[in-house]
Amino acid sequence: MKTKTILSILNVLAWIAFIGLCIKTGTLIFNLIFGLFMSPDSLRDSYSIINLSDLAKNNPTEYLSLMSLLIFVSGLQAYLFFLTTRLFEKINIENPFTEVVSQLIARISYTAFEIGILSIITQNYAERLLKKGLFLPDIGEFVNSSSEFIFLAGIIYVIAQIFKRGIELQNENDLTI
Repeated sequence: MKTKTILSILNVLAWIAFIGLCIKTGTLIFNLIFGLFMSPDSLRDSYSIINLSDLAKNNPTEYLSLMSLLIFVSGLQAYLFFLTTRLFEKINIENPFTEVVSQLIARISYTAFEIGILSIITQNYAERLLKKGLFLPDIGEFVNSSSEFIFLAGIIYVIAQIFKRGIELQNENDLTI
């Protein structure tokens, strides 16, 4: 397959992931509002991607804190894929070393690092709640990928630095011609 075709397919997949993560984030926001302002028991009966009804009922402050962290992690993941879609739209295979592409790659790296750090914070917070004796089902699905995001951030950061150096060399070459 041609490179442009592969990039187009990857762009479509990134858009699908972005939309899916936006829906996930919206569902978490809905569950937060529903759990705080409606009966926490009704969370059990509603469509919920995570059931924290016991936490909402017994400790609303902890529920608000944990849900806020989960919403931020999910929102940052959606933003990461939004940046990826922007990257696929801006990259030009004939001349890939542009300032815009370099900045997008660096921003993707920083966002992946933020997701990793925020996932670690969320994981530690959830573990602290478990040690307090609070029941947290299915929390691992949301926060177990912290090390993967930090590793991804490192790899993408190196790629961003390569692009930055490529732009510098390209500019030097343009000046000498």
